[in-house]
Amino acid sequence: MQTRLDSAGLRPLVPGGGQPAADPRQAAFQRALAPMVGKTVPGEVLAKIPDGSYLVRVADTNARMMLPGGTQVGAQVALNVVAAHPRPLLQVGTEQAQPATVYTPPGGASAASSRPMSAAAVLLNKAPLIAADQLPTLDHTSAQATLSPAARAIASALTQAYTAPGAPVTIHGKHPLAAAGAPDPARVETALKNVLGESGLFYESHVAEWAEGKRSLQELAREPQMQRMTQQGSSEALARAMGGPDLSAAQMINLQLHAQEQGKVQWHGEAWPGQKMQWEVEREENDGRSRGGRDEADGQPVWRSGARFSLPLLGNVAASVTLVGDQVHVTLQSGTEESADDLRAWSGMLQRALEAAGTPLSSLSIGADAEKETGTQAGVAGNAAGAVAAPEGNADAA
Repeated sequence: MQTRLDSAGLRPLVPGGGQPAADPRQAAFQRALAPMVGKTVPGEVLAKIPDGSYLVRVADTNARMMLPGGTQVGAQVALNVVAAHPRPLLQVGTEQAQPATVYTPPGGASAASSRPMSAAAVLLNKAPLIAADQLPTLDHTSAQATLSPAARAIASALTQAYTAPGAPVTIHGKHPLAAAGAPDPARVETALKNVLGESGLFYESHVAEWAEGKRSLQELAREPQMQRMTQQGSSEALARAMGGPDLSAAQMINLQLHAQEQGKVQWHGEAWPGQKMQWEVEREENDGRSRGGRDEADGQPVWRSGARFSLPLLGNVAASVTLVGDQVHVTLQSGTEESADDLRAWSGMLQRALEAAGTPLSSLSIGADAEKETGTQAGVAGNAAGAVAAPEGNADAA
């Protein structure tokens, strides 16, 4: 025997057949207050709710609303009805008008709407509420809003401290690394070390080294934090003249945090007068996986240093040095195949110079942007192109 779906007790589902989402008692409360807008009605304080609001009997309805602090249970209060729609607003004396909602005991049909309010909700309920028709008109004749000095300082700090996600910390060089003429490699090396070491990014670790006797006070004096301390009086005077605080310390802390998080720093400046240079230093976690066809020793720190130039004769040239423990891998990339050939012709000199410095090359790759690095291997011994071999006797020459 089959049961009919339209038998007694069963009803088909039709659009709009569910219970209304709004609380009918709240709607009835609003209808009761509608003719009272602009009038004063009596209210009786029945109880204080744990969230800080009060249960008030008004217009034959138990409503919940915020009342002035110190209101006693059982007190009679005069309530001015400011509005009934879109939500009831009641005012006590000269206090700000407060929204009122029909109270539902916990566990009732509308328990969700009567749950304790959060601290943020309580604060929002205490905010001034003004009817839309009472708001001032804003047009081209309206006075421009102004920020207080504290608000301007906060806005400036947030603007200057913002760094796009993934963007490396960039240091801008104030002076060329080397003087005009043929650069001295030793002086360039010292200059490269100083532009990062004296940038202030590593100041706290340098202070720890100074405390251990590993760094002199004169070296610390060249970093921005120490210079700021010695010039604090003039900085404060300048801040007063500019109408705001000195934000350089906050900006430096922001740069330090980004450098720590990303493990990457860029320097933009001049290698020598008139010669632009972009230099990047990055530390990577070594998981032992192969990079560029090379197996890197697991656990050894991986340091990558890359520089970009636009040279008068060679054009665009990018050089990248990767250090993995004692291994040194160099990659040179030029803008044209002709420039790549010139770099290969001098690669033997690069190999001998690094060997003399005690850091022999593990591999050297030279290529042009128009080519895809195929990993073509070339022997070092007697190779006219001068490609430097890996320890096994091979080298990458794209």
